[in-house]
Amino acid sequence: MKIRLLVALAGFAIACAVPALAQDGSNVDPQVRKVIQAALTQFEEALNKHDATAMAMLFTLDAVLVLDWGEGGTFSGQRAIAKNYAIDFASSPPKFAEKLIHMYPIGDAISAISEWSQGLWKGYHTRICVRDADTWKIRMDYAIHLEASGLRVTSFSGRLAPIIFYTGGHKG
Repeated sequence: MKIRLLVALAGFAIACAVPALAQDGSNVDPQVRKVIQAALTQFEEALNKHDATAMAMLFTLDAVLVLDWGEGGTFSGQRAIAKNYAIDFASSPPKFAEKLIHMYPIGDAISAISEWSQGLWKGYHTRICVRDADTWKIRMDYAIHLEASGLRVTSFSGRLAPIIFYTGGHKG
């Protein structure tokens, strides 16, 4: 329970910090925006092909994946992330779709916030992407499943990122 609270607080802190730390989303270099969008498209494609190895390669070696629902959990490093996806893919999950909604520079990193849906489930990803050699990879991915987590998201236009509110509906 303490871990879930810590994860929820970390997600809340990230969502609140992004507007405070970030510049206007249009300040992301157009080429960088294009490369990160392509990486998110690769994420969607690999997930729909149930390719755990391709999924893990989109993350840095020291990446952290946090899934805030049911049997989710925290997975550290490419191996643990690949293992998590391999286990998930064994259940033949439904088609995944994702739409990038915000992107902000944070120092040398980029915060990318997207909406996702998979079958009847919907949620948000908050990712921190960093340069890794000649490409961009995911260093941190916090995935929120809205209905299971008891969270609701209010999105504001302009420079503000989605604000996440805990409504106490999570049972776990």
